[in-house]
Amino acid sequence: MQDGIQRHHASGRRDDLRLSLNRLLFELSQFGSNAVVGWRPSGKGLELILLPKTRLFGLKNPINRVFEGPRHLSDGAFKQVADFIGGQPTEIRLEFPIGGGPNGLSHEDVESVMSRYSIGFAPFRTVFLIDVVGFSKHTPEEQASHLSTLKFSLSLAEATLQRAGLPMAMGRSTTGDGYYVWNLETGLDEDVSLFVLMALFSLYYKSLQREMADKMPLPDLRMALSGGSHYVFYEPSPKYVARHEYIVGDVTINAARLIGKARADQILVGDWSNTLEGPEAWTAQRYVLAANKVLSGFKKLKVFGDEVKESQFYLTGPKDEERFRNQKIKIIDKHGFEHICYNAKVNTHMKDGSAVFSGLQHSELRGTAKI
Repeated sequence: MQDGIQRHHASGRRDDLRLSLNRLLFELSQFGSNAVVGWRPSGKGLELILLPKTRLFGLKNPINRVFEGPRHLSDGAFKQVADFIGGQPTEIRLEFPIGGGPNGLSHEDVESVMSRYSIGFAPFRTVFLIDVVGFSKHTPEEQASHLSTLKFSLSLAEATLQRAGLPMAMGRSTTGDGYYVWNLETGLDEDVSLFVLMALFSLYYKSLQREMADKMPLPDLRMALSGGSHYVFYEPSPKYVARHEYIVGDVTINAARLIGKARADQILVGDWSNTLEGPEAWTAQRYVLAANKVLSGFKKLKVFGDEVKESQFYLTGPKDEERFRNQKIKIIDKHGFEHICYNAKVNTHMKDGSAVFSGLQHSELRGTAKI
């Protein structure tokens, strides 16, 4: 029991020290206008490389460690980054030790605080965007109800993946009439899990839409899934509250461009490839195949009383002889830029003989530029 009390006191002290460090960084960040580029322990506390975000994003050909990886830098990397930026490190003197021990903070503790004030870069991640069709035509009460239903369906899908032991910690940010959705962790399995999340979300939302048709009709959605690079940042706060991640970059821009041309109930998947996962690039088609292997494990999943017999995510196209071919589509966004993508569907057949379909059939794509 005495050991438990000591651990409780140690945990409380660590919380207090993290809060104290967070307040110092909040002041140094000047309400988030400065970013922590790197840090290392010093004899009397910490050394920081701080840079105004406007200068940070203006750097020409930055070396990798400016944006990528943990903000805790080795002595060599710290000097390399400081020399590249041309800035003088800032020293923070602390009244507690860094590096472990019962009366101080570990390197992991410090990193958890520092990351809140940093700008990161992810070379690849998949993201999907949900948009409520005709959102502005609904009353504020209906809008709030619709967004709540989206969130509920997303949470159900996330919980389903987590119960199955799949790597999914959902991040999302609202666009006003929908959500950007991504996996907080990066990696091949995490990206495949995002495809599965979108498929299960479609199943849950469509099932709710069918159940509530007479009571409170739910609007149609349109969705776009893209892959690519982006920056990661966080909202600074003087309080040590739960960290909320924001992303912006090529992947979110591409998803937004696709959704701008998507029709009601359509799913568009960008034509991109991930070259970071081995010698053979991971294309959208390859991700879909991997996602379907995962979806095959969700047979017998109960969805509001019905049991799933089979669920499949696929890219549409015409039938050439005895096989279907994935058809590339060209869209031109409002700025005149071309984007190549695929039309997608999620078809789920239930054990009772009913079916839940999401997305448009290829035959419904009249007037679309196919290549």
